[in-house]
Amino acid sequence: MRCPYCNSKDNKVIDSRAADGGDSIRRRRECLKCARRFTTREHVEQRARLVVIKKDGT
Repeated sequence: MRCPYCNSKDNKVIDSRAADGGDSIRRRRECLKCARRFTTREHVEQRARLVVIKKDGT
């Protein structure tokens, strides 16, 4: 994750908690270079169930 202020990759997670009923994670981060804080949200991608149909029909 890059800092939106200084573009540094060096940051640490200050706080992490579930959001939107558990469908996403809200993380509070602090940049180790400029010391500014920012929030990120991570969402789990829902994938369709994969179905395999064999040549013999089973």
